Amino acid sequence: MDAPDIGEQPGSVESPLPVILKDRGTSRMEALVSGRITRAGSCIYLEHSPGQRSLILWADKDVQVATLDESDWLVNNYTSGLRIREGEMVRGSGGFYPRDADLVALTGDELPADCAGPAVQIYEIAKYDPAKPNGIPDPPAPPPPGPSTDDMLLSQAFDEHWDGRRWPKRTIEGTADPREAMFTYVLQDYERREGDMHAHFCLRESSDTTRANLSRRFGQLFSDADCSWNDGGVILARNGEKAMFIDARIDCSGNRGFCAGFGGATYGNLGAEHGAYRLRRRGDGWEIEKLGLSVVS
Repeated sequence: MDAPDIGEQPGSVESPLPVILKDRGTSRMEALVSGRITRAGSCIYLEHSPGQRSLILWADKDVQVATLDESDWLVNNYTSGLRIREGEMVRGSGGFYPRDADLVALTGDELPADCAGPAVQIYEIAKYDPAKPNGIPDPPAPPPPGPSTDDMLLSQAFDEHWDGRRWPKRTIEGTADPREAMFTYVLQDYERREGDMHAHFCLRESSDTTRANLSRRFGQLFSDADCSWNDGGVILARNGEKAMFIDARIDCSGNRGFCAGFGGATYGNLGAEHGAYRLRRRGDGWEIEKLGLSVVS
């Protein structure tokens, strides 16, 4: 049998992180369930009415528990990009198992001794606030800024002794502005992505002229003000459709014969890809070389 999914336990934490129990079968119930996330003993429960709770069996593919600080924890639902803390209300698909359901057979795990049914299956959940219209809570604030990744990558791109991996060079023709060329390079990497990676593009700190020029090649593009955060992901504010922020920074200072570039995309609290680049003027455009330096979160 598989071991229950338990996050890493730092040595300074006396109580272990709660266990994530997964429904490893293929059957999905289609009722609407809602309640408050709570912990009792080693397991996580859904309190669906006062004093009534059910052991959660997660039916999403990738759900993990993580340390928030020395005394707190959260659930990372990597399938949906949702981060859930204890006490938060959620609503989504699933249903309640019979009281005599064989939970060991459903999960493939031996349950911790202090965990017991009845149980509930949940998947594709969203945070829920019964005090708000339609139960939709206010969008969370953007994640706090971390260390300046762009400055770090720009600095590394300037390192003339870099001897690591380099990607094939690509020339962006007909573009005099190196930053517009950097935007073009990044957009080329993302425009053909399908499925979960298909999204609207919001260009950070871009001018109307830059977006107009690039829209002739890539279709409608948006400013960063047109995008917002919702449940840990980036959306187009006007219709709630999936979006991503596109970043491009250029530093041509000094007399090195090339410009340093930083570029990439941010599509969620748990999703970002940025790299270091070198740009050299070639004819009416720019030759861009990606170095083997990147930050993925």
